[in-house]
Amino acid sequence: MTHQYPMLTAYNSAFKESLEHFQLADLSFTGSPAHAIHVSLSAKGYHPILLVTSDREIPTFLVLDYGDDKYRYTDRSDSLLIRSFSTDDRFHRRGFALQAMTLLPDYVRGNFSDIHELVLGVNERNKPAQQLYERSGFTKISRTYQGAKGKQFIYRKTV
Repeated sequence: MTHQYPMLTAYNSAFKESLEHFQLADLSFTGSPAHAIHVSLSAKGYHPILLVTSDREIPTFLVLDYGDDKYRYTDRSDSLLIRSFSTDDRFHRRGFALQAMTLLPDYVRGNFSDIHELVLGVNERNKPAQQLYERSGFTKISRTYQGAKGKQFIYRKTV
């Protein structure tokens, strides 16, 4: 089977070493991939996802979460919460984050047939992330959520 790169794929142990080199200096608005992988080992509904290049580099990381935290952002049971979205510092400003968000709806349709909505929270101070989500077709709703690091705008997208 021929793959088109970059592509989204589920994390597995074959990517462990590559992900250990993921560089993320600013954790102001996101969690580290290493922490998310650790959580996924015990949280059944926690799915780490990687954007992988043809050179098997990992520029972007995110988690799709089936858990109850999504209900802070939506009342829909057929939704997934996007969390821990980050781009390796070495790959900033090269379009990888937008590619990941653009590929995500097809990935979800192909791997989570019972899911029809993606939701996420973004800190009100994180303007670049807000622009990214809007450019990739997410809609900001009027409701907000008070997170540990401040007010979160809620975004959603139908898949």
